[in-house]
Amino acid sequence: MLTVALLYNLLPLLLMISIIIFTRHKLLPIGLMALLYVIAFGITYFRLPSKNLLSIIWGNLVYGIIYTVIIYFLLNFTKEERPLQKLIFKTASIAIGVLAIVSAGGFLHSFLSVNPTWNSINKVYSKSNEAPTFKRGETPIALAPKTVINRVRKASSDIPHSQYYSISNQVQAQFFKNKPVYVVPVEYSGFWQMTKAGSIPGYFIIDATRQNATPHFVKRPYRYATSAYFNKDAARQIYRYSTSWLDLGSPQLEIDNAGKPYWVQTLYKSEFLSHRVNYKKLHVAVMNAQSGAVKIYSIKNMPKFIDEGITTAIANKLNNDFGKYKYGFWNFSKTGVMKPTGNGVEDGVTSVFNQNGTISYFTDFTTDKTGSDSALGYSMINAQTGKLTFYRANNIMDSDGAKNNANQDYKAQQWKANMPILYNVNSRPTWVMTILDSTSAIRGYYYLDAADQSVYGTGSTPTSALDAFRQALVNSGAKIGNTDKATLKNVKGIVDRVAVVSNQNKVMFTLKNSKTIYTVNTSDYDFANLMRPNDKVSFKANIVEKKSIGNVAGFKDENLR
Repeated sequence: MLTVALLYNLLPLLLMISIIIFTRHKLLPIGLMALLYVIAFGITYFRLPSKNLLSIIWGNLVYGIIYTVIIYFLLNFTKEERPLQKLIFKTASIAIGVLAIVSAGGFLHSFLSVNPTWNSINKVYSKSNEAPTFKRGETPIALAPKTVINRVRKASSDIPHSQYYSISNQVQAQFFKNKPVYVVPVEYSGFWQMTKAGSIPGYFIIDATRQNATPHFVKRPYRYATSAYFNKDAARQIYRYSTSWLDLGSPQLEIDNAGKPYWVQTLYKSEFLSHRVNYKKLHVAVMNAQSGAVKIYSIKNMPKFIDEGITTAIANKLNNDFGKYKYGFWNFSKTGVMKPTGNGVEDGVTSVFNQNGTISYFTDFTTDKTGSDSALGYSMINAQTGKLTFYRANNIMDSDGAKNNANQDYKAQQWKANMPILYNVNSRPTWVMTILDSTSAIRGYYYLDAADQSVYGTGSTPTSALDAFRQALVNSGAKIGNTDKATLKNVKGIVDRVAVVSNQNKVMFTLKNSKTIYTVNTSDYDFANLMRPNDKVSFKANIVEKKSIGNVAGFKDENLR
């Protein structure tokens, strides 16, 4: 940081040396230079400014103007010194002018020339016009991070000397020993608490996909944290050891397979005389939270335990740049411009656990027209590689529309839809949302047909909501394609067993010589309440393979005629 502060003051330093050598003045130029350097060091230490060439030029411009103006008005030069005075200040003025032109040009270039940034994104356009297929078995519905934080805060008494600490708002998705989990850091409550505690005693971990999961406190003391002060600040420590790199977003806590904590931050090198990000040159800083040791890796060579080398902040910026700059800055007609809805739970994106042990960031895109709720497409960003896959969408609502529809059904309770993710249910693009109350407790799950807002299903668990939604699809007569998960069949048989579920307006039954459990909605077929064993029935059923579930439509009971 001493070096960075010096680089920001090269012009004042050269001016000071010139005045000392060629004039009788010594004390004031040195004193002013020392003051500026202390100020620059303080700003560098606490603000962690950019270290790229354009920022250094801008810093020299600002500090150079301050130093030149103050020295010019405070120093008195003799008649013999005035020719040298004019030469020194004329040279300084020319240098300031050059720096101003270069700075202005660099900032304009960064702002206006965005095509290279868009071209550097590792992107793939899916050939399919359908929404991405997120099957429940492959991408299990995760707990909402708000719910996780709420549960962890209730368990904060497990922390030794808990009065010194608070729970972070950061929830880190990760695979730990091949299981999807959330890791939640513990923070210092303040400066004096940090000085008293000395270290953070550990972190919380919780199963990410089990509805009733409880957080577990892991005793793994670490000294470096984003909530720490001075040299124990994780961001400051990474800044010190990555002098030629720039950061995007805050460090995130990840753990290795032994449970050891590390801070992970995405870094990049900007283009020459520019603030533009080159997404092809992203690197990852990995800091041992216990020792403070920092190592920098390329995306391809980072440790295998890191699931989100591309942090959520980077993913959000990737989506914004991808949607906005395909045709450059001078696209006044806004051809091809898409806007991320920003409805993800962290930095506008939502982490999705994939069956292959990787994590992807999901978000959907809409137009930038006010009031529009039509989805243009969806992106999935691989959190390890940064590869963005874009899926086009036709005639379906975006996540804003989905949340608004769900919120209307819970207006009286004042519950809110959270974490909208697009799943594929029976070949229908379906918005799946978690319903939370004002305390972030889970109140249920909401499945909504993305193409028809009148078709939805709710339930207290993901499975019950899914079954209700499948029944709603059958009742609506919506076109259901055949997939490896569901098949529409004509069924005839003799009733074996019957169960009336009156509080849910449905009857469940089985047929002889069949293991499938069928469900019929009594709101549509009220006479189904009278069904008895040995009745001869016929119907159409959307049968979910490997689940022994069938949702019934066109129900007929020949014994009730």
